[in-house]
Amino acid sequence: MGKDDLNDRIAKAQAKIDAQERPARMSTGKGMGLGFRMASDFAAAVIVGVILGLGIDAVFKVSPWATIICLLLGFVAGVRNVVATATKANSAPQGDVTKGEGDGA
Repeated sequence: MGKDDLNDRIAKAQAKIDAQERPARMSTGKGMGLGFRMASDFAAAVIVGVILGLGIDAVFKVSPWATIICLLLGFVAGVRNVVATATKANSAPQGDVTKGEGDGA
């Protein structure tokens, strides 16, 4: 029972602990990525709705009705995308959470 034997045992125990903690740290990154994706999907749908509404208002001179209607449609589309992505994330096996509603999944 020398000092080298103790160091070897400590290194093996540390490697075993690291191997157990590694999957927990990896899943946190995937969850954050999924959260950022859902937030960007929602924001993009709302922004596209507003831009489309402003364009319709400019062309047909019906301000602000087209902007309001397209904003609401963008909001609905964004919520629908977020719900679809969250549903797929909850039903998919761990590690296969890459596709949302519009990805042909």
